[in-house]
Amino acid sequence: MNNSNDWGSDPSVRAMRRLFGRMESGQKELLQRLEISPHDGRLRACREDARDLFERVLSRSAAGRGQNEGDAAALYTHCLIRALKQNGVPMPTMAVTEDNTFEKLFREAME
Repeated sequence: MNNSNDWGSDPSVRAMRRLFGRMESGQKELLQRLEISPHDGRLRACREDARDLFERVLSRSAAGRGQNEGDAAALYTHCLIRALKQNGVPMPTMAVTEDNTFEKLFREAME
């Protein structure tokens, strides 16, 4: 890669951009369902907690499992839900359904 324009054609960079885009979309949709402003001051700590949890779980789950962008983005949304709850953000039961397929991954990451 000789110049900055080559970054856009790098397959790994494009894949990461797609993943981040899906993560942002999932976060935006979740916050809209919860009627929380994306500028709410409580979100900074929640986002940091979600990112840390996401990195731990993803690193454990990626080994031997074919993670795709959709799975990883759904995992991040699940991590954000957990972080919001842990930080005391009210979670209406009708607005959020957690994916139980991630629970085993969370237990493994917490060990």
